[in-house]
Amino acid sequence: MAQPKESILSYASIASIGKFAADSVTAYANYQFQAAEAKRKTAVAQQEFWTQYAAQSQENYRNYEYQLNAWYRESDYVQKRRQYEQQLAEQQATFKGAVATAATRNFEKQLADLEGRFYEEEAKDTIELESIRAQSIAMGAKKAAGGQVGRTVQRLQNQYNQQYLANLSNRQITRNFRVADKIRASEAANVARENTSNQVQYYTPQPIADPIKPLAPLPITAMQPAAVSGPSATALTMSIGNAAFNAYQNYKSMLPPKPDEVKTKVSDVGVVPKPEAVPTTNP
Repeated sequence: MAQPKESILSYASIASIGKFAADSVTAYANYQFQAAEAKRKTAVAQQEFWTQYAAQSQENYRNYEYQLNAWYRESDYVQKRRQYEQQLAEQQATFKGAVATAATRNFEKQLADLEGRFYEEEAKDTIELESIRAQSIAMGAKKAAGGQVGRTVQRLQNQYNQQYLANLSNRQITRNFRVADKIRASEAANVARENTSNQVQYYTPQPIADPIKPLAPLPITAMQPAAVSGPSATALTMSIGNAAFNAYQNYKSMLPPKPDEVKTKVSDVGVVPKPEAVPTTNP
């Protein structure tokens, strides 16, 4: 006799379908939760990355601005210091020129004094020689006027001539010494002039190096964090497939056994033999 088909609204069907739905919903909910968690972790990593990126960029540009302001201040100081050094050099050059001019004027004055003394002494010697000559002529005229002539006058004239020649020779020697003294004095005055001028040295401006201008910060090179891997769709499909298989197995286990299966089971068990009666004897 054919058995009636199991209705889809039977307890076994409803229970199996409910289990399949519950397992599938659980698997899908777990899948959604893992996907949301992966997105959350990815968003947190991205936020941390860009927060650190912005903070580092701000710090770099803040340091650059500080260094740039310091460079402007140092550049201004260097320019002012160079101007100051140049002014010192110009003042020193002006002072040295003034000292050299004063020393040269003093040297010219000394030369003029030397020339004046030289020609004054030359004129004095010339006057003395001329005085001797005049005395010789006057004495000869006097002797002649007094009636002394001849050898007396001649002797007197020779005496004055010898004295003149001796004085003339001495004058020449004295003049040579006087010229030499004048040359030595002028050379000494020139050396004194040069020493006075050289005592004041030119001022050499100190070299001042330019400050190094800072470079603008380079763009930050960084790798963005990789997205966190989410759940596998294949794993979800397998989970749903396992849920369907388990529901089917559960459905089968809840079905009543078929008659053929019952007979097979009874034949396999067999009939238990009835125990024989034990005869009894009367005494």
